Amino acid sequence: MTAARSFSSFESPLVMVLSEPRLHQFIDDLARRKEELESRPGKQQTLTFSRSYLEQVRQAFRTQILKGENNLHQLAHLLSSCFFYNEFELHSNVIGVLPGGERPFMIRERILRQDLLSLTDLDLGNQMIGNFRYQHQGEWKSLVLSANFVEYIPSGKTLFNINRITSRVKAEEEIWNKVTDELFHIDQLIRRDKQLRQYSKYVKDVFGVKVVCESDRDCKVVQEVLEQDGLTQISWLSRVRHQGRKVSPVKFIETKDYLFCPPEAMKKTGWKAIKSVVKWNDHLFEIQFQPLSNYYLELDHMAEPSHRSFKLNRDQMREELSRHLPFYGFFRDLLRMVFMEKVMEFDHPVARVILTD
Repeated sequence: MTAARSFSSFESPLVMVLSEPRLHQFIDDLARRKEELESRPGKQQTLTFSRSYLEQVRQAFRTQILKGENNLHQLAHLLSSCFFYNEFELHSNVIGVLPGGERPFMIRERILRQDLLSLTDLDLGNQMIGNFRYQHQGEWKSLVLSANFVEYIPSGKTLFNINRITSRVKAEEEIWNKVTDELFHIDQLIRRDKQLRQYSKYVKDVFGVKVVCESDRDCKVVQEVLEQDGLTQISWLSRVRHQGRKVSPVKFIETKDYLFCPPEAMKKTGWKAIKSVVKWNDHLFEIQFQPLSNYYLELDHMAEPSHRSFKLNRDQMREELSRHLPFYGFFRDLLRMVFMEKVMEFDHPVARVILTD
């Protein structure tokens, strides 16, 4: 049996998302318990937790998500301040479907920065969509949220023909799923297993910024300028103030070009962008540099059945993993309970959870 892997050793943005000590302790404890359970297969085992402890973990998770989102929006705000000469508006956007799942819609609403920083992105999207109802077959139906994101829209001239900047956070459901993926080294498993390799595209990053430019060439120029300069020496930066502190540089970790790459390397979906992973303010983010025409095509895709099919395939991938790895299914259920549902006892074929007061 190999030694339990400390969560702090994971090479993942999740380390920064879950940097709060209580969360680190909880995930490290799960890694240790996973090793113990796997060393005694064959019969149902028991894990005991304090109910109050799990409630504290849940609250710490929510706090860290909001903190991570705040850092994301601060980065998007900083980029917008630089490229839009401090003149821009914030718009919250929700994409959803009407009952029946065949008629997509998009709602845009102007918001204030304090609203953006006081709510999680998911809460903001649900709050917006909760204000609307649709009359269907004589009944008022709730609308279904498919995706939501925030746009930074310039009020005047911009640098480098940037049309807008957007920020988007992966759903909290995806974050606890990714924690389970990390515990079981799913990235490596998918690369090794021919049956699962088709699902590798469904493993995603958590926090993302999109810089939308008028043309393909503009995307390349902005990406190169930002990578070379890191927002440290740009002449107009002296007019930008980041909460009274010195602006942290943007450090590029890696870049993948799906805009000027050879045709055989292009995405089959038609999606085009230059995609970079960056580190800023001790957090990891993904920045996409995307032409405006492809941005609108992506918006159409997000509201189409194909987008919902993408999520369905991703969920099917994890169900397939649960059949391959029963303990993966158990820990996925455990994390769903702790982070998303009511804290409660439950049974699973390989283990059961008992709570103490």
